[in-house]
This record gives sequence, structure tokens and C-alpha cells, in this order.
Amino acid sequence: MDPTNGDEKKKRFQEAFERGRDGHVGSYNVWLENHGFDPSRVDRDKVTEFFRENPTKSVNQDDVTDIAEYAGFVTTRQDLHHIPVIGPSGIGKTQLLHTVIGLLSEVDDDIDTKLLEANRLGKKTEDGFLLDEYSRQIAELTTPIVCIDDCGLDKRIRTSLRELRDAVDAGLFVTTWTPERWGVNQDQVRDVFSPAKEVHLRSFTQSETKGTLRVIYDYISQDNFALPSKTEERIHELSDGIPRLIHLLALESLREAYHKELVPGHISATDAAADRLNLSNASARVQDLSEARLTVLKQILQLPDERGVQPGTLVDELHRDKSTISYHLRELNEIGFVERDRKGRRAFYRVTETIEPLVQRRISQEAEYNA
Repeated sequence: MDPTNGDEKKKRFQEAFERGRDGHVGSYNVWLENHGFDPSRVDRDKVTEFFRENPTKSVNQDDVTDIAEYAGFVTTRQDLHHIPVIGPSGIGKTQLLHTVIGLLSEVDDDIDTKLLEANRLGKKTEDGFLLDEYSRQIAELTTPIVCIDDCGLDKRIRTSLRELRDAVDAGLFVTTWTPERWGVNQDQVRDVFSPAKEVHLRSFTQSETKGTLRVIYDYISQDNFALPSKTEERIHELSDGIPRLIHLLALESLREAYHKELVPGHISATDAAADRLNLSNASARVQDLSEARLTVLKQILQLPDERGVQPGTLVDELHRDKSTISYHLRELNEIGFVERDRKGRRAFYRVTETIEPLVQRRISQEAEYNA
């Protein structure tokens, strides 16, 4: 390769830039290795993949056993049942589905299972929609256990559930929902596929958070690294026991330890990671939100659009004037509760990933109180 070639320089620069954006800096990797960590595993996607491929490593198994009972019931009684699993983003709904499927295959490899992503059901194909293709596949299975993830993202979920249900005579359907989207869709879901039982996922206890952290560090460490107890407790406090936030804090604390020249596991590195992730005192700040701003966040979360929501849509949905919506969005953006993404002249807003489960939990708590 000619090092003077402009295109090659640009390509190498772009590759280095992308590695940096993904957190793969040469000296950081060396630092990780020097402290007994495997740099290739200190990665959010790798940790997620590890838990999904090793379902028995998942700490909280109570909800899995609830589903296991119904799975056993339908396979022997040839009944048809539906269990919605409800909880904030990052609470472990997708992990639960992978755990169910993984454990079922170990219990009885003759059980047919299928995992679907709800946001793909409405995708067009040459012969119609993916929903039609999945319905045909499920119809060929014997008493299948069908897991459908993120059902609130399917704008035609009523139709989807009806067609999938009608494809089989017996089986178990496990669907997952965030609280605000379950609130919007539950009546029509009950009309087409009444739940046998609802499973509401809870945050981890301090003991479960510590157990999860130990599994994570066992996976990424080559020297059986263990966090100090005070740091484990701090991560539990900052994450509120939400698995996604536990994972983020565990990994980002290492990066902050590197930048601040601290030893791995130092509590100051965890606090620095929390500041960068906007998690410092986040739960209290969410609880202190005004009803007006909570309503804006709730509306953003209720609308199933992966791009985010435009201000004009909020004006129409909430029946507020444009200046009021713009003011709330600007304030929410400044405190790190929403992110803005521009596509041409259009601006889309979405709730910040780390704040999202905390807002959803407040929505769920208020719904329970009102009920």
C-alpha cells in the first residue's frame, strides 16, 4: 500500500476514528490487559451476548419459573395461552425470552420455540408481510412456545397477535411490553388474545445486583477480579437495580478508571461514569419532574417510532401550542432527559437511553396508584 495515497490515508483515519468512537483505544486496551481484563470482552454487546448464550447465568429466575409452568402445561394439555411480560426498557425482558428458550431446549429438545421481533412483523416481503411468513412457520410447529419481543413497536399489534394466534391450536405466546405501551395497547390485546397471567418485571435487589456484577467481571476478567463491596453498593444505588444500567456502569467505570489513572473498581471511577451517563441522582430527578414534562416524555415513549418524535406530532397529540412544546423539549434536552437528532430540516426527539427506564418506572408507579 502506498502510504502517500490520499484515499488510503482517509480510510485508515476513518477506521481509527470508528475504533475510538467504539471505545477501542490502543493504550486503553493495553491498560485493560495489564490489569487482567480481556479487551475483546469489555464491550456492551459482548456482555449482552454472553448472558443470552448462558441463560443459567441470569441472576433473577423467579419470572422464568412462572413461564416454565405454563410452557409445561400447554405441551401436555394442548391448550393455548398468552403471557405478557411488562417492564421498563433495560429491565431484562429480552434476556428473559432468551433464558426461556435456552432453558426449554435443555429441558426437552423436542419442544418447538420461536423468537420474533415485533417491529419486523409489518415488514413487507415479495409475498406480503413477514407476519404472513412467520404465521406459516409457526403453523408447522407442534405446540410451539412463541416469544415476541417489544410488541409496543408494532403499530398493527392487534392484527399481528390475532394472525399468529390463529396459526396454531395449542401453544404458549410470551410477549414483552414497556409499561406505557402496554397501557395504550392492553385493551385491544385482551380483546384478541386474553392473557392467562401478566408478569411484571422488577428491579434487582442489592444482592442480585452484586451477583450480576460478579458474573460480568468473571466474564471480562482473566484474573478473577472482584469489585470492592462499596463500589458494588454504589452501582446498585446509581442503577436502581436496572440490569441495563448495571452493565453500563460496570463497563464505563473501567474506562473512567483508565482516564483518571485510578485502579479498577475505585468508587470515584464509578461516580465519574455516572456523571457521564447522566445517572447521578437520576432517580430523584425523574421523580421531581413536573407533570407537564412527564406528559411530554410519556407521549414520546408511547409513539412507536424508532427515529424519535417530531415536535409537531407532540403538538397534535397533546393539544398544546408549539411554543409550549418547544420550551419543554429544550429544557428536557438541557438536563439530559431527551436527545435531539436532526434529519435534514426535521428534528426528532427520543428519551435518553439511561433515563428511559426511570421515566417508565415512574409512569408504571403512577398507573398502579391511580388503579
